Amino acid sequence: FISKTYNVNFISMATRIMLGLPQRPVVIQPIDMECVASKVSVFSFSRLKNSDPRLGVEMQSTGEVACFGQNQYEAYLKAMISAGFKLPTKNILVSIGPNAQKSEFVQYAKMLVDMGFQLYATKGTHECLKNVGGLDSVIAVHKPSAGREPNALTMLRTSKLDLIINVPDAMDSQGKSDGFALRRAAVDGSVPLLVDIKTAVLVVMSLHRKWSRERLGKDFFSYKSWQEYVDPRDLPMERDATHSAQA
Repeated sequence: FISKTYNVNFISMATRIMLGLPQRPVVIQPIDMECVASKVSVFSFSRLKNSDPRLGVEMQSTGEVACFGQNQYEAYLKAMISAGFKLPTKNILVSIGPNAQKSEFVQYAKMLVDMGFQLYATKGTHECLKNVGGLDSVIAVHKPSAGREPNALTMLRTSKLDLIINVPDAMDSQGKSDGFALRRAAVDGSVPLLVDIKTAVLVVMSLHRKWSRERLGKDFFSYKSWQEYVDPRDLPMERDATHSAQA
C-alpha cells in the first residue's frame, strides 16, 4: 500500500539493501502529493454465526481495500464502497453507549439531518440528540429487549433502516446486550454497520462533502488510473504527444 501510494518499490529497495547491493536514496515528499490514499479493512462477520461484530485489539479483518482520491473524504468513501459499504439513502439508526461519544456525535447528527436523513435513536442517544443538539426530528425507538414498538430490531428485520451506527460501551458484553442484538441483526440483514465513533464521524463528514458538492452541481468522485493519481506528470496523452513530436 505504501509502495503504491508513493510510487516507490520499497520491496525491491529492501531486497537490494539486504543483499548488500548499491541502492540510491529515494526522496519522498508527502506534502507535495496531489492525491490522498485510504485503506479500509474488510470483515467477514457474516460468515461467523453469532459472532459479535465489534472491534477489539485482535486482528479480525480478512482483507483490505485501498483507493485514491483528491482528498481524504473522496478516498475514504471510495474505499468504504469498495469494501461493500452501501451509502444510506433515507433512514439511519443511532445508538451510542458512552456519554462522551454521544455528545461528540451531536454535530455530525446535525449534518445527517441537514442532508435529509431521518434519524432514529434509542432512548439515551435520543435524549442527548434532542436536549443537547436540539434535534426534535429524531424519532425514539425501543431497544430489542423492551418488547415494544417502534422497536429498533423490528425496523432492522423489515428493511426500514439503511445504516446502523452502534458504538458499544465497555459493559456491552457479547451475546448479552441489546447492542449485540442490533449489531448481529445488521450483519445478518446485510445492513451497513459502524461500531467506532471515529469511523462514524469520518463517514458522515465524507457523505456531507459529497452532498455539498453535488448540490452545487459539482462532481464528488474522480475516476482515474493509479498512474494518473501518483504521477500526473507522466500521463499517456503527454507521452503520445512527445512521441509524435519526436517523429
